This record gives sequence, C-alpha cells and structure tokens, in this order.
Amino acid sequence: MIKIIRILLITMTIFPALLLAQPGRDKVLEGNKFFHQEKFDEAINRYQDALLDNPNNSLIRFNIGNTLYKKNKYEEALNDFEKSLSIDDVNLQAKAYYNMGNTLYRMGKLPESILAYTQSLKLNPDDEDAKYNLEFVRSKLKNEAQKQSQSNQQQQQQQQSQGEDQEGEQQPEQQQPEYQDQDQQQQQEQPQPDPQQKQEMTKEEAERILQALSEDDKDLQETRKSKKTGSVRVIKDW
Repeated sequence: MIKIIRILLITMTIFPALLLAQPGRDKVLEGNKFFHQEKFDEAINRYQDALLDNPNNSLIRFNIGNTLYKKNKYEEALNDFEKSLSIDDVNLQAKAYYNMGNTLYRMGKLPESILAYTQSLKLNPDDEDAKYNLEFVRSKLKNEAQKQSQSNQQQQQQQQSQGEDQEGEQQPEQQQPEYQDQDQQQQQEQPQPDPQQKQEMTKEEAERILQALSEDDKDLQETRKSKKTGSVRVIKDW
C-alpha cells in the first residue's frame, strides 16, 4: 500500500475559554466560523481585526498562519507560525512547529522542514503525525541527495572523459599554430554548460546531508527502543 505524507494542518478549533474576556474574542470566533466555511479571506480579515485589539495574542497569530496556509501563502504563513511560538504553552508550540514543518515542506525546504518536525517532537514526543512526516521527509531528502551524488559523479566522469578525448585530438602547437588559434577562438565563443545551474546541490552538500541523515537514523532507532508504537492519528484537534 502506497503511503502519502500526512501534511495535515492542525484543526483550528480554539476553546472559547482560551480567549474569554480577552480583547478581540468575538472577532476570533467569527474568524473561526469563516475558516470552517472555507471563506479564508473573510477569516483573515476577522483575525487581523482581532489582532489590532490584542496584538500580542499568539493564538490569533496561529490562526492567521493556518488560514494563510490554506491560501497557499506559505511564506506569510510561516512568519505567523514563528510569531505564535512566543506563547508559553508547550502544546501550542509543538503544533506551531508541526505546521511550520508542513509549510517548509510545501516550500521545498526539506532540511528546514526536518528541523521543524524534530523540534515539534521534542515538545510532544508522542505525536505520531509528526513522526510520520519527519521520516517521510528525511527519506525523500536522502533519496534526492543520493541521486544528486550519483549525478555529480557521472558528470565528473563525463568531463574527465571529454578532457582525455580533447587531449588526444590536439595538434602539435608548433606545427599548425594558425589552426590552433582558430580552434581556441571557436571554443571560447561556444557556450559551455554551467554545472552549478544543472545541479540542485553540490557533491559536498549531498555527502553532508547523507552523513547527517545517517546519524539521525541512529538517534531515531535509539528513541524507538524506549517508546511503544501507537496508532496514527488522521486528524489532530486541540
């Protein structure tokens, strides 16, 4: 059975008691209503109005981040998730890091996504969704690094082979200098492929990632020995 990454946005249900008697409470509740109706523009407007009344409320920031994520505005969502970390609630911090991991994954920033999931698990070691996503992204990054490393090796071998062929085809310099000058000029005028444009990561970066992931594998194995296997939750609520 093929497994798909559980890039799940945490259900944005906020208990009214969390905002009881706080400025902007009614606007937040209205925003929640619009969010669940998938009216994300209206939801953001309500949350932003509530933020004017209560600018230091991390829960509002968290809600704004969720809504921006739904609108595929990942950079803006990431900014609000980061701001929501200022709260002292460890549970909310873990959820914020989890959503940051999802957001960074959507942005194609796999190493940063791994760090976010790892931080979420430090705060909530029993989060099965974070565990699943962490292992999925790590496996994806490892595969990409291996492919890039192989591509770099093949490219290097090809360049060496071309260099040897060119050396074999060169004419004596003193015998035909005029043709050699012409050949050099043609080679200079001909655009050469830029290895940096073709590869997403250098050989050194690929090897460094593989080494780091190998060390992480050992850490995860040690962690699993001390924990029981639990069921995977499909939806996370507050």
